Amino acid sequence: MDLRNSTLKPIGIVHSPYKTKSDAPHQGDETISKIEIFPEFIEGLKGIESFSNLHIIYFLHQSEPYKLTVITPWDENPHGLFATRSPNRVNPIGYAVVELVKRDKNILTVKYLDAIDGTPVLDIKPYIPEIDIKKIKKSGWLAKKYGNLQPRIYEFKSNLNFIAGKQFILHTSDKPDIISGCVPEFGGRKEFWSPQHLFVAAIELCLATTFLWLLEKENLIIIAYRSHAVGRVHLKNKDFVFREILIKPIITICEKNIKEKILNLIQEAGKECMISKSISCPIFIEPEIEISD
Repeated sequence: MDLRNSTLKPIGIVHSPYKTKSDAPHQGDETISKIEIFPEFIEGLKGIESFSNLHIIYFLHQSEPYKLTVITPWDENPHGLFATRSPNRVNPIGYAVVELVKRDKNILTVKYLDAIDGTPVLDIKPYIPEIDIKKIKKSGWLAKKYGNLQPRIYEFKSNLNFIAGKQFILHTSDKPDIISGCVPEFGGRKEFWSPQHLFVAAIELCLATTFLWLLEKENLIIIAYRSHAVGRVHLKNKDFVFREILIKPIITICEKNIKEKILNLIQEAGKECMISKSISCPIFIEPEIEISD
């Protein structure tokens, strides 16, 4: 069989409370999801309600480009893609063992499914303990994690105190206070660090720190880095929202032959930056490279 000419045909679709990838847990939990099987495949569900658990195979329709070396939520060390459960695969196929709560005609109500809303379902198979449970001898880099398989979660805390006249103090432990408030357009004063300014600055700073991290990985050195950022807001459906963020990094290097590498790394930093990956607003990066004499 020539796989290059094969096609995959969805048999159904997931209806899930997880609307985005960031909403979904790293592994499924007891949250209820529903799998709608398309009418032409209903006959294939005959007898499925006699099983308590099912294998669900689905298409990761919002998967990002894969990398052959990844860092997982469970460990800070890099591992090969095929030694991890990363959702970004060469072939973007997802898999989960779920608990079947009930079947109502072509609707399967399940638990422990981590797929987001709208995920195409490719196949369903019954979970059979006598076949599926295997005695394992080794569990690789996860061996030391058993009993504590919790993803790495970091918390970033802040506190806010109201002063007067739309003015606040942002503070947290071990950091200088920031006087903040509304922008003049919304009744504040121009000297305030507003939420809008802090939002744009957070993206600008995240880009810069991610870029420096990538430089270290590539053993590259720059002489200087500075940038300018602007966030453009427009009225959409009676609400003001950020339309785009434009960042212009100015990077000084001393070796002309690394210019292309630097340009590639700053664009990669824009994709890897935690803040930029957490928002839907488009971010445009327009770097300028200066060559030092």
